[in-house]
Amino acid sequence: MTSSDTKTDYSSLYNAICSSISEPVCVFAVEQNDTTHSFVVEDNNTIHSEQTGIERDNHGGQPLDDLLAAEDAAALREPLGDCVEHVEPIEQTETISWPASTVSWETTYTPVVQDGTVEKIVATSQTVSESSPPDSHQSNQQEVAQLTERLKLAIEGAGIGVWDWDMTTDHVEYNEQWASMLGYSLADIEPHLSAWESRTHPADAKRIKTALENHEQQATEYYDTEHRMKTASGDWKWIRDIGTVVERDADGNPIRAVGIHIDIDQQKTAQQALETERDMFKQGPAVVFRWGDDAGWPIEYVSDNVKSTFGYTPAELQSTDFISLVHDEDVQQVKEGFSKKRKDDTELVSLDPYRIRDADANTRWVKEYTNVAPDETGDTSLVGYLIDITEQKEDQRKLEAREQKYRNLFEHNRDALMLIDRNGYLDCNEQALELFGIDSVDEFVTYAPGDLSPTTQPDGQSSQVAASEWIDEAFESGEAFFEWVHQRPDGTEFPGEVKLTRFNYNGRSVVHALVRDISARKEREQKLKQFQKAAEQTGHAVYITETDGTIEYVNPAFEAITGYSKAEAIGHEPSILKSGEHSDDYYDELWETILAGDQWEDEVIDERANGEEVVLNQSVSPLTNAEGTPEKFVAVANDITQRKVYERQLEEQRDNLNILNQVLRHDIRNNLQLILAYTEIVADTIDHDEAETHLQTVHENAEHAVDLTNVAREMAAVMLSADHELEPISIRSVVTGEVEQIREAYPEANIITASEIEPVSVRANEMLSSVFRNLLKNAVQHNDKAVPTVAVSSVVEDEQIRIRVADNGPGISDAAKADIFGKGEKGLDSEGTGIGLYLVKSLVETYGGDVWVEDRESGDAVANQTAKTATTEGAVFVVELPTVRRV
Repeated sequence: MTSSDTKTDYSSLYNAICSSISEPVCVFAVEQNDTTHSFVVEDNNTIHSEQTGIERDNHGGQPLDDLLAAEDAAALREPLGDCVEHVEPIEQTETISWPASTVSWETTYTPVVQDGTVEKIVATSQTVSESSPPDSHQSNQQEVAQLTERLKLAIEGAGIGVWDWDMTTDHVEYNEQWASMLGYSLADIEPHLSAWESRTHPADAKRIKTALENHEQQATEYYDTEHRMKTASGDWKWIRDIGTVVERDADGNPIRAVGIHIDIDQQKTAQQALETERDMFKQGPAVVFRWGDDAGWPIEYVSDNVKSTFGYTPAELQSTDFISLVHDEDVQQVKEGFSKKRKDDTELVSLDPYRIRDADANTRWVKEYTNVAPDETGDTSLVGYLIDITEQKEDQRKLEAREQKYRNLFEHNRDALMLIDRNGYLDCNEQALELFGIDSVDEFVTYAPGDLSPTTQPDGQSSQVAASEWIDEAFESGEAFFEWVHQRPDGTEFPGEVKLTRFNYNGRSVVHALVRDISARKEREQKLKQFQKAAEQTGHAVYITETDGTIEYVNPAFEAITGYSKAEAIGHEPSILKSGEHSDDYYDELWETILAGDQWEDEVIDERANGEEVVLNQSVSPLTNAEGTPEKFVAVANDITQRKVYERQLEEQRDNLNILNQVLRHDIRNNLQLILAYTEIVADTIDHDEAETHLQTVHENAEHAVDLTNVAREMAAVMLSADHELEPISIRSVVTGEVEQIREAYPEANIITASEIEPVSVRANEMLSSVFRNLLKNAVQHNDKAVPTVAVSSVVEDEQIRIRVADNGPGISDAAKADIFGKGEKGLDSEGTGIGLYLVKSLVETYGGDVWVEDRESGDAVANQTAKTATTEGAVFVVELPTVRRV
């Protein structure tokens, strides 16, 4: 119970209320003595008088010691004294022996404050007994109705503000006293909850919300808070706000509440002043001074602890002007600050911290509290305290330096940084603005963490709920670390790594949030998963090592190829595979290559877990960071052991073929040449038809054998020179040269050049001539006509040259065309081996070309060289080769 600033005669108010209350009520007057308080009964209602025997007319104004036994008086004086000291209601259960009887009550002692002083205490008691019988319901209703009307009058007289809140619409009815308490008329106040919300102090909002929610959830009997409200003049006034829910719906949800506002500004101001004085002695040693209210403030008295605090003795400071102790740079500040406080007519002067010099000429920071009051003679006396706050100032300086350092780190950090409390964002740096695509800090702090997130996180949890839980964990445990999907205002999302750290900022606990965009890392992780999936399925051995060579991953193929299980390989180095076949220099070169960020590839001979040799075609590639520094190495190895065995077998076959080639080229061919020579000699010496016929047969077969050795030699040369490089060769010179040689070898044949051979080059080697030699010979030798006719022509199209060799022979069936170039196939019905056409096919494909057989067409170049009655029998062999350039 409090009063407004204007003094009011409350006697009629108390009489009106107390006389109608059915519970015991007693009003005690508080009398201030030199060091203590005394309490006298000033008023009580009828029920109190009947139970105690105390009558207002007979006992009013009497001290408690005159009314009660010493023990009961002391028991009653204790709660009354606590009420005065703490300036707040005191509740207790008590048993007191009054003149009429001994009663047990539950009593609430409520202070009545006038101009900051507790002048009265109202004690409202309830007898500890059973509740009233049911048949008293009607009389109670009448009593309540009467009390309500009287209470309305009392409220208006006491200046109590009243509010009635429709919680379904937020419509609120306020009374005139509610408005005038804040310096408004009722017409200035909108009948809506916003009229109250917009005027409450932001720093009190959380406390108000908590108290209201607790009462709505029936955790408290009343909604009861003390908070500040903004007045019409812009000042803040302390209000006690008390209310209760009076109506709920069928589900128990509150739908109507009523309450009152009580002006407690003077009480709070006095309380804060008292707390300020108490705080003086918490800050450090207090040195008491009394100064004369003259220029320079001469020191009239100083407490003895000035020696231990500032190094002076009281005698040294006696009659010294206090201003002479003040630091030169702070003198003006002290004078102006004190003068302003005096003009404000403030009894307690509290100046901003300033510096003085101690006895050793050191600088000390002090906080001054001075009471301005007249002394016994009526002159103004300045009595105060100086608190040495040097250590606090140094701590403050360090704190400010740390905060500035933090601010610099905050602003210039490469990561997005934010400050958060339980209601949302408080601040952010430029990187946060850039990351979230928000223009300004002012706009950023309008969001809550859940607002900058999709509706749900990847695990399905609500972002709003999950964000609150993480923030709560940071506040409770000091930190939290997790991954989070964020959403920018434009709707785009990105994954982030979030670290929350609780710390003290500007005197309150907040959470520092660091957010790092991990989109690139997530992409790498996804690619790594894909790589691992591929690596698990590939037939190549794959293993990953740290930069020191320690194996951290192997795939199943590695286990199958090397014989080492995953457990046996991981944690070891690839040197477990060393076979001893390679030198230390070999491995030094490998490491030098991959540590430089380059790929290394070679065939390496290793050793399986069982000691068997394994040949691997292996590549080692570094995985580098953004700066190009290797962070891991990936090795991929293909088992080529069987291939190397096969290659060795081929090499042996090549060696054998080379020997065979030498035999063909030298021994057999030389013997055949001798047979031919001696056959010609014998033929010249024998004049016998039958003998000549036999010698002719021997001679022809010997020549065929010589041709066969030539083809076999060329075939061997092709096989032995497969790795030789090709070079540009003029196809015109090769074809025309072979045409001339066939003409000389077969003078009975008609060999013509149907068109000039195009002057282009093809990529080939010296074996190109064998292609056309074999085709021309095949056209003559397998011809069944009296005069074999062969026509050679060429055409260039699309960087390809086609050489056509057409003959008038028996031709080749469609069934035989597909196999004519096969190994061992023979042309027509001849007795030859067919190896010549196989050689043609092999060489043409080596040169990147193709060869095939076509039927002759009527009217071609061959037809022009034969009789008109001749048929179009014959075949056309076509050689197609890619050209290099014209020559």
